[in-house]
Amino acid sequence: MTLWIIFAGLLAAVLITVLWPLLQPRAANADRADYDIEVYLDQLRELERDVQRELIDEVQAGAAKLEIERRLLAASKAAEGVAGNPKLARGGVPVALLLAIAISAATIGLYVDIGSPDLPNLPFAQRAPAPTEDPQVAQARSRLAAVEERLVAEPENADVWRDLGTLRLAVGDQNGAVQAFAQAMTLSGGRADIASVYAEALTYAADGLVTPQAKELFEGVLRENAEEPRARFFMALARYQAGFREEALELWAALARDATPGAPWLPAVTDRIRRTAAEVGADVANFLPAPTDPTQPGPTNEDIAAAQDLNAEEQQEMIRSMVERLASRLENEPDDVEGWRRLGQSYDVLNNPERAAEAYARALELDPNHPETLLRAGLAAGTAGDRETALVYFERLRSFLPEGGDAYRTVSEAIERITTAN
Repeated sequence: MTLWIIFAGLLAAVLITVLWPLLQPRAANADRADYDIEVYLDQLRELERDVQRELIDEVQAGAAKLEIERRLLAASKAAEGVAGNPKLARGGVPVALLLAIAISAATIGLYVDIGSPDLPNLPFAQRAPAPTEDPQVAQARSRLAAVEERLVAEPENADVWRDLGTLRLAVGDQNGAVQAFAQAMTLSGGRADIASVYAEALTYAADGLVTPQAKELFEGVLRENAEEPRARFFMALARYQAGFREEALELWAALARDATPGAPWLPAVTDRIRRTAAEVGADVANFLPAPTDPTQPGPTNEDIAAAQDLNAEEQQEMIRSMVERLASRLENEPDDVEGWRRLGQSYDVLNNPERAAEAYARALELDPNHPETLLRAGLAAGTAGDRETALVYFERLRSFLPEGGDAYRTVSEAIERITTAN
């Protein structure tokens, strides 16, 4: 009952606001009479100025003044007559009545249609909590400030710009990511790893369209590394967008077959395979990877099928579950060096540098001088804040590199930054 009283009060307030001007008495010719009076008074003032400047003589001025005063008197009487006989504006009452009926009917009808007058009040404590931010996005947002501070100290460091672009992309700032990656490309001289993420950011900024610039960058990446999964995925997407869906399906299927078990990006690829196969009327079983050994990590066909019905957050949770399954298996098979490397890369993708550093350390216990693992381990340890361990990895890696090469200089710069920071 209280709710209806409140609604009635609100309706009354609206009606008063809308209808009050229509019900006010007003003079039909009041504005015109006031205007005439002002004109005649102005003419008298102008006539006085003409006399002072001797533009007309006294006789002419007297005749003109008499005529103006006569008209002024008539206008004054007209204004007094109108003021003493106010009346409602023509049509004011019927219009006000129609508006009152229309507003009331529309308001009540709308509430009956979409409102819920019988819904009981929901106590504040029982209301659904506000949606929380994805943990990975929150982590990326918290790391942004630290990377921006590093950028002030190292504005010419391509890797810092790359990290900034990666974090901006993670929090949804696509245009900011494009700007950061573009700067990283310039400073690095067009490094392939930066070109790949730069092209990906360009694609996202174009609402998922692989632009000519992005395509050119991906092609350059594949010339250096024909197996780079990100470039292969988006080049297949470019073929799909160009209308070659069967060709895109074959490219995605090849990428899925080449994926290492547990690759975090594999569910996205298989999702594309399933949807595209349905579009072209092909049997999806001919394009999906062969079922995996249940003793090995990674998504089974059942996992992939189940992922199609999950939202983004649930899919991320499923990926994390598969990564943890790989970690659990490696505890029972600690001599699987490739497994530890895959686990480290998976944690890199999940933005978990601490766990990635631990996995790479286990891989290096089995193969201490593997250059790529040393590099990844150093980056993960540095990101996790363990500068001393990162320095050990980078110095060991540099000892295997030819002096004067780009890789040697890059690692040397990383060592210098760590040493200076310490």
